[in-house]
Amino acid sequence: MNPLQRMELHKATFTQNDQIIYDHIMQDPSAITHMSTSTLAELCGVSQPALSRFVKSLGYSRYQDFRAELISMVAQQTEQAEQGQEHLLYFSQLYHLLHEAEQLLTAEYLHDLANYLRQFPRIFASGIGKSRHAAELLEILMRKHKRFAQAVSHDALNELTDYMESDDLLVIFSVSGGEHIMEEALRANGKVMLVAAKPDPRYTNKVDKLVVLPHLSSNPEADPISPVLFDIFVELLVEYL
Repeated sequence: MNPLQRMELHKATFTQNDQIIYDHIMQDPSAITHMSTSTLAELCGVSQPALSRFVKSLGYSRYQDFRAELISMVAQQTEQAEQGQEHLLYFSQLYHLLHEAEQLLTAEYLHDLANYLRQFPRIFASGIGKSRHAAELLEILMRKHKRFAQAVSHDALNELTDYMESDDLLVIFSVSGGEHIMEEALRANGKVMLVAAKPDPRYTNKVDKLVVLPHLSSNPEADPISPVLFDIFVELLVEYL
């Protein structure tokens, strides 16, 4: 497990300082490989002991061990890219992402989500770009189980207010869950469930149900792997209905 994956695994337990350090590292992991403990601590605006506690919480004895693994990871990715082996890097990242998802999508967690979906007589789903495919997949799989589900285009979200009832559910698949889709989704009647990878904090408290899937890159919106995980999530979830 590389340093970025370790950070994602422990993210739920981060302190405020940990989150600040995490954000700076994820902005440009390769830049961190050249920084000493004091340099990174100063960049993050935290103390060196705070930085030491952060890396120890990830399982490293000291910052130098964390940086050494980060250097190795960046070097491997660079080598693969230079050799025209981007596809190998893709599969490597996908493998690690699936491992992270396995830790989250336990049988108990999926069972609870399935129970949540069962209370709604009708389910609508939407997304933008590649994320829209998860909405369409949900419609197909739900209807195989004789349950009402309808995929709705992003452009048609405003029209949902005309025929969506208060006991209906709208599922939004969006990597970042930003204003480009959430402003429209939250105007609809009924409940809203957001499935995202790195959701916009402005909307996380406004939805009725939030599912945050793991991501590896600092910009999961541009990561082709994230939408793949949405499809996997839908496949697993429907199996529990």
